[in-house]
Amino acid sequence: MSFALIGDLPYFALEVPMIGQIFESLDEDIAFVVHAGDLKGSWESCDDSLLAERHALLDRSPVPLVFTPGDNEWADCHHSRAGGFDPLERLAALRSLFFADAAALGGRSALGVERLALERQADVTPGGPPENLRWRAGGALFATINLPGSRNAREVEKRHPGSRAARERWNEAWLREAYAIATRDRLGAVVVIGQANPHFGRSGGGHYASFQRLLEGLAARFAGHTLFLHGDTHRHSVERLGERLLRVESYGSPFSNLWVRIDVDPAAKEPFRVTSRRTDPDSPRP
Repeated sequence: MSFALIGDLPYFALEVPMIGQIFESLDEDIAFVVHAGDLKGSWESCDDSLLAERHALLDRSPVPLVFTPGDNEWADCHHSRAGGFDPLERLAALRSLFFADAAALGGRSALGVERLALERQADVTPGGPPENLRWRAGGALFATINLPGSRNAREVEKRHPGSRAARERWNEAWLREAYAIATRDRLGAVVVIGQANPHFGRSGGGHYASFQRLLEGLAARFAGHTLFLHGDTHRHSVERLGERLLRVESYGSPFSNLWVRIDVDPAAKEPFRVTSRRTDPDSPRP
């Protein structure tokens, strides 16, 4: 099974057409696309019209597309240049637009559309966030969590004390449940998707210390392999964090002519094969 990873785009109007070019360049065997958050620039307005525009843009994907929120579309919306919104109000707006039901975007004539049955945490656990999703594909369990950049939404925590702790509790419960399901059903891999780069290896872990400990602990105890996907710092990279834990970052603006292809074979010794793709084969790579 193969899927595509994109993120941190479009950041401005000139990059909007690049999304369509990425969709057109998808290999025929791509089952779905994952967008790892930040579908707008931090300087663009967070108003309803722009969010609706970007929703419609991603909804044109020829295969199912799953989106997980970044910081630019809710956590950073308090900035005056973004409209001076309350971040939690924007998160609520994002939820009502992108996560109103357990359905992927796009995929009107999709290969693999029947294999992408999403579950929302809100449907599994009362009060849970609807943006935390999971699904199965290719012998792996996929799970998204709301893990934004901007130092784990530090400014939101200042305005709404306790909001980060509540979000992290939901994330932890969702991941623990994902690994429990994968263990019970003897799945070969778990794929975790968030927006932020937690900067594994940094002393103390900074604003993502609890997430680092959680993921590393779950991955170490799981008999299969773990793939962690994210965006945030706009430079595609692949890093082995443990014997069975691999980290992959998407390309991001201004490298909007590139996307990441990931092939999954949980039965293989190395279950994840990561390669780069261009919308234009003759275009330069970073």
